[in-house]
Amino acid sequence: MKKLSIVRLIPNLFTFFSLTLGLTSIKFALESKWEIAVSLVVFASFLDNLDGKIARLLKSSSKFGVELDSLADFISFGIAPAMIVYFWNMSGNLDNSWAFVIFYAICSSSRLAKFNIASFEKVDEESEKIRFFKGISTPAAAGMVLLPMMFYFRFGNDFFLNPFISVLTIIISAILMITNIPTYSLKGIKIERKVIPFIIILCAGFISLLITDFWLAMILFISIYLLTIPLALFEGRKLSTVK
Repeated sequence: MKKLSIVRLIPNLFTFFSLTLGLTSIKFALESKWEIAVSLVVFASFLDNLDGKIARLLKSSSKFGVELDSLADFISFGIAPAMIVYFWNMSGNLDNSWAFVIFYAICSSSRLAKFNIASFEKVDEESEKIRFFKGISTPAAAGMVLLPMMFYFRFGNDFFLNPFISVLTIIISAILMITNIPTYSLKGIKIERKVIPFIIILCAGFISLLITDFWLAMILFISIYLLTIPLALFEGRKLSTVK
């Protein structure tokens, strides 16, 4: 009987923890503990970014891990964010608003299925594949959906309580997941040695802000990511034109 190495289980433990956080966020949303619910999705996204890196570091990547990660992503970023927003300001204010949750979940599942298929296919332009994603990732979409709630937590402006704002962010993020718009992948970002000190300073500043003003840090992080989408689109089209 073939024995399973404990090392191969470590990345999957991170994935299980991410899945647990996503499910638990829905529980807190049902209890109207909104800040805890949103925080759990944020922490799940951090773990989601770690499990793949740990798997590659330990050389324990597997098809099982890929499929498990996809399932966890669907729960934590394809279902939880939309349900949190639905219970927050949509269910009692808009008729048939559950349809938007379903729409978001369908787009999210399609995005993950498309990504899984691509991960098993050989791509000639490997450098381009690593540098760009097609569409935004499910964690990025989750951040976009929850962004109005973060603005409300930080600034307390009733404008962000408007359910139409939530519907708009759900629709836009869902569509962005299934489009072929290029978005930057962290795997493809190469940093020159001379800018490393500057990057370290930025990271230190972000961590300090994360500790002292969590919601403002998350608002800035997600907003900066969204601003990179037009840049990635321009660069992606430029590369396609060169080819």
